[in-house]
Amino acid sequence: MHTPKKNTFTVIFIIAATISLIQSTNNITAEKNTNTDTSSPYIPDKKGIMMYDYGRNIGKVYNPLIIAQGGQKYHEDYLIDSNDNKSKEYFLNTADWLVNHAEEKEFNGIRYSLWAYHFPWPFYKGLNPPYSSALAQSAGIQILIWAHSMTGDKRYLDAADKAFGSFLVDYDKGGVISGGEIKENKSGVNTGNSIFLQEIAKPGYPKTYVLNGHIFSLIDIWNYYEYTHNDNASIVFNKGLKALKDNLWRYDTNKWSYYDQIGHLASTGYQKIHVEQLAKLYRITDEPLLKDYSDKFARYLSVAQNTKNITLLNNKGISLANIGKINESIMSFDKALEIDPTNVATLNNKGFALAKLGKYNESIALYDKALEIDPTYVLALNNKNTAVKALASRA
Repeated sequence: MHTPKKNTFTVIFIIAATISLIQSTNNITAEKNTNTDTSSPYIPDKKGIMMYDYGRNIGKVYNPLIIAQGGQKYHEDYLIDSNDNKSKEYFLNTADWLVNHAEEKEFNGIRYSLWAYHFPWPFYKGLNPPYSSALAQSAGIQILIWAHSMTGDKRYLDAADKAFGSFLVDYDKGGVISGGEIKENKSGVNTGNSIFLQEIAKPGYPKTYVLNGHIFSLIDIWNYYEYTHNDNASIVFNKGLKALKDNLWRYDTNKWSYYDQIGHLASTGYQKIHVEQLAKLYRITDEPLLKDYSDKFARYLSVAQNTKNITLLNNKGISLANIGKINESIMSFDKALEIDPTNVATLNNKGFALAKLGKYNESIALYDKALEIDPTYVLALNNKNTAVKALASRA
């Protein structure tokens, strides 16, 4: 992996062994005007600060992560078009919001800041405000260093440095990192050299260890280190990377990935995020394990998509056969077999359709192929016996 550069400024790193993970929301498209169309949950205020409408009992709120993501979109739009003064204005308004709403904290001589959440989190039950998030912290830091790069205004960099301090304080002490609860490898060894970055950070609340946010935050922390050469950023990154490498196996079901470590499987969207972000982190670190898991999770995704497509084609073929369109149904089954020539259900379905046309030898060949793959597939066996009897009756 890349070797961090040295920096003469070092903050005391006060945490013990730490482990945790983060959640990410999907990327959003920020509007350039004060659109009040409630058909979208993303609603910019008069200054372009992106709000989110959760509906029901929560309503429209300032979510620090959504705010940062809105700022990312404004920044992207401005980079594409340097004459887009509205996007620049809204981006800097977002950075100013982050500066002005950072809540000052202190622990063991470390002064740091948090962008606190002041509404109940709808995904995890019993999480009441205030609480914080390593993902929101890292995303906000990214906005602030971009704002500093754009303007040279030192208050943005100072705010980024103070927000980074939350990564030096343990979860149970009011920071956004934790450790020791998950051992660092399958043998149960814990050397104290790894940290996880928590999606939800609230002392006393059960830790969730969400995978994708840990990866997102690691990448943000790397970007912060590249910009500042802060030694503590390299420590956080390297220990967080070690935790990721040592614990990726925990997120692998051998068919899919887990979203967190309390039993939630990743949605299709988060599965894609796992694939993409592991690949991105691999490009930063050259750690082969990250590419291995990115490729593995991508294969799971491909298999799931193929399974879905095969199911749709089979259902279409069955529907066509039921209304007498046998040749069209066979075309649908053939498309499914192009995806997976060994799918026994499709082989059986095509065999049945061919039998409907009186092509018993061809249908029996397909039933035999299905039974060779799965000798316990009773439906193919029964259909084969029927076809054999029908063929014998012709003799």
